[in-house]
Amino acid sequence: MDIRSSMKRCEPGRELRRTTIAALFGVVVALGATAPAPAAARCVASDLVRWQPAPYPASRRVLQVGPRRAYRTLAAVAAAARDGDVIEIDAGEYNESVLFKADDLWLRGVGGRPHLKAPAKLFMDKAILVFRGANPTIENLEFSGARAKARNGAGIRHQHGNLTIRNSLFRDSDNGILTAHDPQGVVLVEFSEFARNGFGDGLSHNIYVGRARRFELRHSYSHGAKEGHLLKSRAAENLIEYNWLVDDSDGRTSYEIDITFPGETLIVGNVIAQAASSPNHSIVSYAAGKEKATSPTGRLTVAYNTIFNSRNNPVFVNNNSTGTALVVNNVFGGPRGREDLRGPIDASGNVALDAAAFVAAGTGDFRLATGAKAIDAAVPTTVRLPRYEPSPRLGSTLRLDDGRPDAGALEHCRDR
Repeated sequence: MDIRSSMKRCEPGRELRRTTIAALFGVVVALGATAPAPAAARCVASDLVRWQPAPYPASRRVLQVGPRRAYRTLAAVAAAARDGDVIEIDAGEYNESVLFKADDLWLRGVGGRPHLKAPAKLFMDKAILVFRGANPTIENLEFSGARAKARNGAGIRHQHGNLTIRNSLFRDSDNGILTAHDPQGVVLVEFSEFARNGFGDGLSHNIYVGRARRFELRHSYSHGAKEGHLLKSRAAENLIEYNWLVDDSDGRTSYEIDITFPGETLIVGNVIAQAASSPNHSIVSYAAGKEKATSPTGRLTVAYNTIFNSRNNPVFVNNNSTGTALVVNNVFGGPRGREDLRGPIDASGNVALDAAAFVAAGTGDFRLATGAKAIDAAVPTTVRLPRYEPSPRLGSTLRLDDGRPDAGALEHCRDR
């Protein structure tokens, strides 16, 4: 099904309405794991939109893991799991690398967030959790320390089908997540953090999605990738919205966003920032991978983002495809206050600002300062105004309403 059409996706035990690219061009928007949001607030800050655990369907068998449970290890519960089971993992530390074979599993940390630390030897030199079964859902887990001889160890290695990740932390591994190539698979990540992953050779990343049908990332925080990218996707369709993709101040991240296949891609409502120490001057890269010779199957749209580069020679959007990208109503910030776009691009409503036009860009506060020329500067476009704006690090709030829309991801409010 084309990403521009209205759709529903069935995930374990329940059906959720999805935000689609069509939604952001004027169709109804709904948020995956939370209730639909009310109208935008008028200069009144809303509560942070966070992950809320949904009840399990009554038909699901629930297996519990922990030092006082029937299953004391992840390996024991993996051996017992059947298709469709729910696996609750008690808070605590687990030093295992495990293969799950069953389909449609739902793993959730309870009583706090369990910490899954990688052992010295990973299962088949792959990951802390390896999913051979299709369609797992992962919620409220922490993964760290996955290192492989092949330099591509991961918190999660996903083999095929769909993958859903919510409210989880992936840090200090070769890759945060690594998915195999499945042209029918959908990868969804929400409310999750990815920190300091990467071997250091530029080939491993915080998030690495293979040739899936669609990849969606929202309300998440990615930072500190070691010579790799904050996110890299080979998916045919991509929806990147309401995220805080901001490198650490001394970070060595390469691209912040690397979309290698020239398919339908919408990057909207994100705060994206690259450190001065980055080895790469491009921030958003499109169709620069092996697939760049492929005829475009969709369009790159970059809208209502706040993109900041501490380098003196930034390229904010680098379109390597033959198709024309739509780049509209973004804020491009940096020391020299310039706009540098490469490739065929239809650009309008973008505003270039120097660092002084932000509240405190040097300390990561990318709100517009009073008087910034991006205020009330958005132009009419087919791209729907974002419903949310990312909060620093993790989660989102309703985008404020204070007169005409501003360019960028963070609406200036005269009263806040």
